Amino acid sequence: MSDDALEWKGSLFRPSMTLSRILLVLGIWGLILNVVNLTIGAYSGKKALWSGFFLSGASNTNSTVLVLDDLVFLFVSLSFCSLGLMGMRNALGEENGLLESISSDINSFTDKLFSLKDDYLSTFGSWLIVSGITFYFFWSIFNETWLDPGVYSVMISLISFGYGILIFADYE
Repeated sequence: MSDDALEWKGSLFRPSMTLSRILLVLGIWGLILNVVNLTIGAYSGKKALWSGFFLSGASNTNSTVLVLDDLVFLFVSLSFCSLGLMGMRNALGEENGLLESISSDINSFTDKLFSLKDDYLSTFGSWLIVSGITFYFFWSIFNETWLDPGVYSVMISLISFGYGILIFADYE
């Protein structure tokens, strides 16, 4: 095999740090939704049935019985978390610690959040991410629904633009 073919094949098994972070965040979000769904109900105070929710729009029940949908959603969320962590570990290499990288990412984010010295763009992007997460959690808690497409569209817009601004500011 040529060197180009080997390099291309190797890049498939070595995802980018950005994709790995996104998978990790989506996995954690899925785990939070699963816990909320099993404890208080994620859809207007009722338990969401995930297969019906994803395939036909909305499906819920007043029953709190553990069903196959809950286990499948839990497995998918855990898979996203593990894929994200494995991708981050592979992107960092074996010599660097994963926990040190995650803690430095969090420290870097909080530094950008409260720093107005040099880079206003990074501060703005960080605050967009925080406002998106805060909006989602407050809306969901006060309105007792964690699965509202309108709230998702606002939250995802804020977080996406904030993350995009952070990436842009890092490359500048």
